[in-house]
Amino acid sequence: MGGLNSCLPSPIDTIHALRRRRRNLLTKIKHDQIRSNNNNNNKNNSINLNHASEDEFLMLPGINRQIAQNIIQYRQLNNGFKRIDELLYITGIDHDLYECIRFDISIDSFSQNLVNNKQECININSATYNQLCTIPDLTPILIKRIIERRERKGSFRFVEDLLSIKGIDYIVLASIRSYITVDDRQIPISVSQSLILDQSVNNLYPTLNKNNNNNNNNNITSDSLSLASLLLETLPPELQTILLSSTSSQHPLVTCQNKQTYIRFASWNLQQLTNDKVQNPGVREVICRTILEYNFSLIGIQEIGNKEALDYIIEELNHPTIPLIKDWPNHHHGKWTCITSDVSGRMFQGSEYLGFIYDESIGIELKKASLLPFKNYFTRSPYIVIFRIYDKYEFVFVNLHLKARRFDENENERTKDEALSISILAEAMNDTVEQKHIVIFGDFNILPTASEFNALVQRNYSYVIKQNTNISMKTPQGSTCVDNIWLSAEAKALTTENSGVIRDNLTSMWIPAGWTWGGLVSDHCPIWIEFDLS
Repeated sequence: MGGLNSCLPSPIDTIHALRRRRRNLLTKIKHDQIRSNNNNNNKNNSINLNHASEDEFLMLPGINRQIAQNIIQYRQLNNGFKRIDELLYITGIDHDLYECIRFDISIDSFSQNLVNNKQECININSATYNQLCTIPDLTPILIKRIIERRERKGSFRFVEDLLSIKGIDYIVLASIRSYITVDDRQIPISVSQSLILDQSVNNLYPTLNKNNNNNNNNNITSDSLSLASLLLETLPPELQTILLSSTSSQHPLVTCQNKQTYIRFASWNLQQLTNDKVQNPGVREVICRTILEYNFSLIGIQEIGNKEALDYIIEELNHPTIPLIKDWPNHHHGKWTCITSDVSGRMFQGSEYLGFIYDESIGIELKKASLLPFKNYFTRSPYIVIFRIYDKYEFVFVNLHLKARRFDENENERTKDEALSISILAEAMNDTVEQKHIVIFGDFNILPTASEFNALVQRNYSYVIKQNTNISMKTPQGSTCVDNIWLSAEAKALTTENSGVIRDNLTSMWIPAGWTWGGLVSDHCPIWIEFDLS
């Protein structure tokens, strides 16, 4: 759920639906093949596009003399028909008429064999409406959306970009990918093979041949994330199990001392967690595995890119589909849920939301949630949520993401001002909020020892994390401490000695790392602390 009263369709139901559609698609393909073979057997009774006269074309239903003349004119200008579906290029022949006559016509066996041996892909960046109409399983509505998307945002970089168009999912893409390309470099492919094997590898061609002029190998692009999801989707279930189970080694669980009274809270900046990103199986696997491995019951999240993004994590926790999560040893089948704020502010390439994931089954109850109206003090509004835990303590959690620091020192003044404003926020809560167990946490983009936090320290708040919290493939041990958890004196009194920064097993072979794979789920490490509520 994205909020208190919202929900999403179950990904489990979605997967079953996709599998049914795939079976229906294969059945349709086989039926078309049988029907095509029957038509070839009755070829002598069909009208040959490359030899028929004008009068012979008039024998076809819906063909008048003007259309017959247009067919012959096209045939003369193009040295004959290479494919039957070229009829859609003819003025006067729409998709319905084409479907009506397609099984009553044929072309030369030489031309047909040429098409069977080498499929001429259609460039979706330059194709006209009529050309796109020749692609099986593309409806007029989808074609219109493709053209509108192309005109609005420019050329498609990858075939997988079509997934961003409403109505085109992985099944539709799998059925049309052997007919399309995004540039003029085409890979010969047998039509019969394309009916059996999804040609995901072929669509890596433009990716692998691009000039590698991007030095930021840690950027997680939606193109690569979508591609990884598509590649995994096309694999047999047995291979999915092997690959996903081998993405990381299982380390001993860091268990709580007493599950009845101990609770672990974590904070994690998940770096632009969009719907595209979270649908990558490697991303979900790393997030869910970390939650289970460290027995987290409540997690605050920053940099959520879509309001529904946390729902995918919740669904995986409640109804696991990834083998490693499904077979997790001693897996506590909790009742996971989430809450996501309205737009807190802006982040790179979109809006940012803040949110929480928590397990209701252990006794965590949501009481209140709201973005604080502190727009003059913070670039992104703080998200304050009150939870009642074990029907005993009420905690106030303030989720923050301060403005990122820049190389320009003048720009960094805003970050420092926001850090100073936290003490004002703490004072305001002290005067208005009756709960005293307050946890201020998130991505502060500034060291906890900075002088800007002195006023917060004077109000008896203390920070938990002293280690580096960022991470990259080049600097796995990090270089700075930007994420933290600040506790009021009352909250600190309930903590144990257990807290830390998690650096291990934050990668997956399904997460892109620049131009390779095996990347990190985020450039921030999850941080955590344990409370004893006995």
